[in-house]
Amino acid sequence: MNRQDLTVPLRLLGVSLLVFGLLYQGSLMAIGDVLFPNNTAGSPVYIDGQEEPVGSQMIGQQFRPGQPEDAQYFWARPSANDYNAMTSASTNWGPTNPQLTNRVRADLRNISQYETPDDSVPVNLVSESGSSYDAHISPAAAEYQVPRVANQTGISEQRLNEMIEEATAGPWLGVWGHERVNTLELNIMVRNALDEQTTADQNSDMNASKSVEGDH
Repeated sequence: MNRQDLTVPLRLLGVSLLVFGLLYQGSLMAIGDVLFPNNTAGSPVYIDGQEEPVGSQMIGQQFRPGQPEDAQYFWARPSANDYNAMTSASTNWGPTNPQLTNRVRADLRNISQYETPDDSVPVNLVSESGSSYDAHISPAAAEYQVPRVANQTGISEQRLNEMIEEATAGPWLGVWGHERVNTLELNIMVRNALDEQTTADQNSDMNASKSVEGDH
C-alpha cells in the first residue's frame, strides 16, 4: 500500500475535525453569545438582585396540585422526570394505558381539593409535554386557576388576569406556535404581590399602633 494512500484520508479527517468540530461549533457559540446571550446561558431567571437564578424560562418547576404549599401559586404541567432537563422525555403512555388513567385521576383528585375537576379542566394541567419539562401552560389553564389563587392569596381576580396577560407570549413571529404563559414568571408576580401585601399590612399595623399610643 502506498504511504500516500494513508496520509490523504488522515489529513482529510484532521481538517474535517478542525473545521466542523471546532471552528464551526465555536463560531456558532460565539455568535450565540453575542446575539442571544440569555438563551445561550440557559435563559436564567433572577429576582430581587440575587446572584443565583431561581430557575429558567424554558424549564418548568414543581408547582403541582397535591402540594399544599403551592396552592397559592399557579400550577404547572405534569412531569414524569421532575422537570429534569438532563433526562428529557415524557412517559409517552397511550390513552388506553392504565398507568396514564391512574395518574390523571390522581391529578384530578388533587385539583378537586380546590376546584371542580369537571370537563372544563384544561387538558395541559393533566398532560405532559413531549419533553416533560415544559415551562408554559395555556392561557386557558392559567385563567382556570384564577379563582383558587385569588381565594388563597387575597389578590383580586382582575389583577391576576392582568398578570396572566403580562406573562403571555404569542406565536413566534405571529405565525408559529400558540399563545403560552410562563408559569415561573407568573408565580414570581404572585410572590411579589404577596410581599407587597405583607409590607402594606405591616405598615398598617405600625400606623394603628402609633395612633393608639397617640390617644394615650
